[in-house]
Amino acid sequence: MGKSVQNEYEIPDNVYKNKNAILITVLIGIFMSVLDGYMVTIALPTITTQFNINLSYSQWIITGYLAVMTGFFIIFGKISEYTGKTKLFIAGWVLFTLSSLACGFATSINTLIIFRIIQATGAAMVAGVSGAIIFHSFPPTEIGKALGYFGAVVAIGSLVGPGLGGFITSTIGWPYIFLINVPIGIFLLVCAFKYLKIPETTTPHLHLDWIGAISLVIMVTTLMLACGELAQSLTISTPLITYGALFILALITFIWQESRSKNPLLEISLFHNKKFTLPVLSVFIFSVALNMAIVLGPFYLQGVMNYSPSQVGLLFMLVPLAMMFASPLGGKLYDKYHSKYASGLSMTIAAISFILLGYGYLIGNLCIIIGALFLWGIGQGLFTSPNSTETMISLPREKTAITSSVSTTAKSLGGALGVSFASIFTLVGLNIAGYTGNMLLAGPQLLSSSISTIMFIAGGLCIIATITSILRNIRGV
Repeated sequence: MGKSVQNEYEIPDNVYKNKNAILITVLIGIFMSVLDGYMVTIALPTITTQFNINLSYSQWIITGYLAVMTGFFIIFGKISEYTGKTKLFIAGWVLFTLSSLACGFATSINTLIIFRIIQATGAAMVAGVSGAIIFHSFPPTEIGKALGYFGAVVAIGSLVGPGLGGFITSTIGWPYIFLINVPIGIFLLVCAFKYLKIPETTTPHLHLDWIGAISLVIMVTTLMLACGELAQSLTISTPLITYGALFILALITFIWQESRSKNPLLEISLFHNKKFTLPVLSVFIFSVALNMAIVLGPFYLQGVMNYSPSQVGLLFMLVPLAMMFASPLGGKLYDKYHSKYASGLSMTIAAISFILLGYGYLIGNLCIIIGALFLWGIGQGLFTSPNSTETMISLPREKTAITSSVSTTAKSLGGALGVSFASIFTLVGLNIAGYTGNMLLAGPQLLSSSISTIMFIAGGLCIIATITSILRNIRGV
């Protein structure tokens, strides 16, 4: 494999001729997937109200998407060794575009959730190979710059997403959040067929650990189903026990299979290294807290402060706006000083922001809410570079691919659980107060007290992530 990569670098006319076109094509795909995620979050309260359902059900529009992404990242990474990265990218984008069209014409919440799951499958295929395609399309001296554009596009997508999602939802309706993907998707496919051609070394046979792959998918799916069941009734029901049992069985099977397989999806022994495990645990915990805040914020701002979706989107643009300044700054400071406690400090800032946000929600103070959102973006921006760097350098260089995929999976799983936990904790708070109806109609007092409490919980999770980051650098732990 090493020899093959070296040979690619020796043929610049073939490999690098269309490098900028390849970069733009891949970045369009990443941008649209990021944009779609943020727009759907802003539209969730409107979708929930239109279908006259509870958050415990509508949250599956987001949770199902994240769960599928989580379950398939590692699997599609393995499959690309057989199909080739570019073929998998194109196939994934076709699936993403067609399912976006179907989402836009969905007439029930069930069909919308199903098509979102299909859309997530396509997105996982695209996201799983995008970084590798960029890596193989540029000479070694330009890879860092190219991947820097990758990170910038993610930040821009998260910046534009809330405002655009709110504007589209308020003016022409939430279905167009999905339909906008279709013409852009067609344009990207034309570019992909024309420019996405890089020499690849593929394996003649698909060496996939099927038992591990199936057990991983079952494990993630049943965990999400268990959380969804709990969010609907808060009782120990038969389905909840069934999902829990299947999750435990799948988890045991996965660990057993991966510890004995000659070609495992995931080497269990990697987790014996605390310098790898603790940063991954930190990003998982932070993702839980982050998505609890992301999902419930629009419900508070619409249900308590009576803001329109477009106004909510503009307010939530403060987070990625702060990130755009904080992320490069955090990276430069880490490169310069290599502080062992940079991740812990950034998590402390995030914890303060969520606690402050909870207080702002509780008393209905817009100035405090704005300040907390901006501080949230600073904490998240400062966290990304140090934690990612610590994770990548924790294992030998030849393990960087699995290191990246595990970190991405942890982030995605944390996000999915965060959405589910937001629904569960909100239901608990409203039920304690004796309310069981539509969340947006619960009234300002009930909503503010319930959502602010969850923000305090999110702050507590960030404190745990802070401790986890610090433990990484303490000897003997």
